[in-house]
Amino acid sequence: MSRGDADPLAGTSSFVSVEILDLVDRKELAAPAPVPTRLDSVVEALNRKMETGELAPGAPLKISKLSKELDAAPNTVREAISILTARHLVEARPHKSSVVATPTEAWLAAVVAECAGLSTLATSLGIARATSEERREFRGTAEQAMAAWRAPRVDHRTASGLTWNLFQVLASFSRNPYLEAMHAAKRPALVLGFTHLGRDHHAAMVCGAIAALLDAVDSAAQHEGADIVGDLYVYVLDDLTTG
Repeated sequence: MSRGDADPLAGTSSFVSVEILDLVDRKELAAPAPVPTRLDSVVEALNRKMETGELAPGAPLKISKLSKELDAAPNTVREAISILTARHLVEARPHKSSVVATPTEAWLAAVVAECAGLSTLATSLGIARATSEERREFRGTAEQAMAAWRAPRVDHRTASGLTWNLFQVLASFSRNPYLEAMHAAKRPALVLGFTHLGRDHHAAMVCGAIAALLDAVDSAAQHEGADIVGDLYVYVLDDLTTG
């Protein structure tokens, strides 16, 4: 695209640069979805243990014990812990076993900020590429999330999880398996953070944002949808830093 041409991506959320969006949207970058490995299953098993509280913040991750529990080779467990360390879910300790990360407000704010870029990018590409059938699928998922926020007594963890799932659905619509996988990988850190530090969000505001996002998906308004998701993340960040 020449400098003088109108920019078709004008209006994209400030979380996503035009150059990055243009690069990720290139069809020649498409690739087959990766095949799950034993390492992937061990990472997922450790994620589940942290989400359920079986591995609480500060819990030591002893290689020999986990190797027996998960029926996995010690090197595989060690590599899985390294992956979770890179995802901010585990903290390494010199000459000692690594431990499950203990969330702090600064830690969670950094995780939320990191997720924002992927979610807004997933939203923009997902809306642009969604089929009519996928838009109908998204409507059902969005209505489920809105019902959770409208409940007489809101379960904020469940409602927040359903809201995150909306972004993950849009990531799946993007037709970019790397974006979808990277976005999904952020969920465990958010769950860990909001389980221990999350505040009750204004249900009516979040529900209204989901309704607006649903309208954007229905009308294929990709930039408007990305802005809505970006604004939701800004709201969460403001809540963390000013609450």
